[in-house]
Amino acid sequence: MKLTGITQRKNQVNPAGAGKIKRSEKLSTRQPTSVLLQQQMIQMNLQERPKLIAEVSDSHKMYSRLMMAGEVLRTVASELIKLRQIAELAHYSPEQANQIDTIKKKLLFWNQKRLFGHYVVDSSFAPIQTENPLIEFTIPGLDFQRERLRDEVVSLYINNRLVALAFERTEDREVLLEQFKMMFAYANLQLRLNQHQEFVIGMRDEYWRTWDGQVFVSGQGGRYAEGAPIAVQAQSCYPVLDTISRLLVNESGAIPQIEALLERVNKLYLALSKVLKTKKVRANQLIAFCTHPELEQFGSFKQRLADNPELSLKSIYRGFSGPSRDNVIKLLRKR
Repeated sequence: MKLTGITQRKNQVNPAGAGKIKRSEKLSTRQPTSVLLQQQMIQMNLQERPKLIAEVSDSHKMYSRLMMAGEVLRTVASELIKLRQIAELAHYSPEQANQIDTIKKKLLFWNQKRLFGHYVVDSSFAPIQTENPLIEFTIPGLDFQRERLRDEVVSLYINNRLVALAFERTEDREVLLEQFKMMFAYANLQLRLNQHQEFVIGMRDEYWRTWDGQVFVSGQGGRYAEGAPIAVQAQSCYPVLDTISRLLVNESGAIPQIEALLERVNKLYLALSKVLKTKKVRANQLIAFCTHPELEQFGSFKQRLADNPELSLKSIYRGFSGPSRDNVIKLLRKR
């Protein structure tokens, strides 16, 4: 009977009980803004964001390298102007001849300038922003604008690597191009076609610096003559340091080559100035995430973990793909 009575009383509507239910709903509201702000500040703490530390480091390394690249380009432009002034003279003295060698030596020095173990400009004086910058060049006579009446195999010996290209007359042109790209990739080279259907080959800058630019070519009488391989000089798509270092200033055609490199350096410096503005904004944004005065009141991570273990573990979970033993140990060692 008591159980029945309890059941009946539970099913009765109690006006006072309704009010209690409403009050209980009010108690389950969202967390105050101060608590949410506190959680966000804990997430932004530099000591709890090793990924942010790495991002800040990489960003500032790149920014520093680009800043030094700007200094290199300004110095190179100044030296090229001096070289052009001497080249414009009808005759120059032995002192001016020595100055030519000094200028070339300075250009070589600045082209080999490094920061954090990496070059700041490549062999074409372009500021390096990627891990493996490429220097592109063409080989005289190597293109797709040829008759396809017979098969031919062209062998290229580039920087101690052999690249064999089989021009099959019945094969589709796009298929041949993909096969050729694969053959060049085996030799750590890249291939593309320009608007004149010439083969544009890309070589890593580190390999280009130690290469003499000689390409040995042999064919079967179609694109290239039969017999022993012939040596041809690779033609870079942009003015490079090698062109100036081998340049005879007193010969005809020297001034246009100097002006071509000077024009490229000026264009690269203008483009670099725009990139630096963007990088500076990005770097300042990252620093802003790391230097919040409000973070000082939260103390170290160890203290937060002791005061509020649940909130600290949630912060770890959001900052990593699931808390692991190694992640927690690394965070505890911070302070």
